[in-house]
Amino acid sequence: MKPWLARGMTQESTLANLRPVGDPDLQRGRRRTVFRSNTGDVDPGAYPSTVAHVVDLRRQDEIDVLPHPLRDRAGYRAVPFFDPAQSVEGPTDLELEGQYDDWIDRHRRTIALVFHALAETDGDVVVCCSAGKDRTGVVSALLARLWGADLDVIGVDYARTGPALADRFRRELAESDDLAYTRRMHRCVPETAQHLVREVERRFGSVAGYLRSLGLADAEIARL
Repeated sequence: MKPWLARGMTQESTLANLRPVGDPDLQRGRRRTVFRSNTGDVDPGAYPSTVAHVVDLRRQDEIDVLPHPLRDRAGYRAVPFFDPAQSVEGPTDLELEGQYDDWIDRHRRTIALVFHALAETDGDVVVCCSAGKDRTGVVSALLARLWGADLDVIGVDYARTGPALADRFRRELAESDDLAYTRRMHRCVPETAQHLVREVERRFGSVAGYLRSLGLADAEIARL
């Protein structure tokens, strides 16, 4: 049994991309567990019973189509990763590495709100988007590095999404009218998350330095 199943998750969960950020060992001894997840049309019981908060990174139109299963809980917060004030989400003609590099600048205002929200929560929390891959992957990689994870752990965690979403990816490819774009967006290799962390550290010195540049106080960063 996975260690975190003992904390209230059932094996029958259909949230294929739900897991602790990094790995269970990375968060051992921390004040709470941060889970990362896709969003599905599931029963609330699909989530660990210890979850007190949800930070939903999806756009409002995505939420309207598929409301979050835990939306009625007091700890649910919709905090879109993509800044709605931006005319475009990002340069989709680039590989994911280039897209993520763009996002950490283009969406600074809303990324700051995401981390403010995480710092304000007490108790176990789920960070999610649609697939739990890109928006959630960026937030998860930054959190894991902030906690001291090495690049191997960060890369492996990111790459786990590929097998987890294999069925979804097959369906999307079958329905796609732009196979090259779809395959580019499905790409899920360790190097993508590792590149993001290296780029943040090159530009800001550390993940904490990036978060400070977004306006987070040291006390908030410590609570992450």
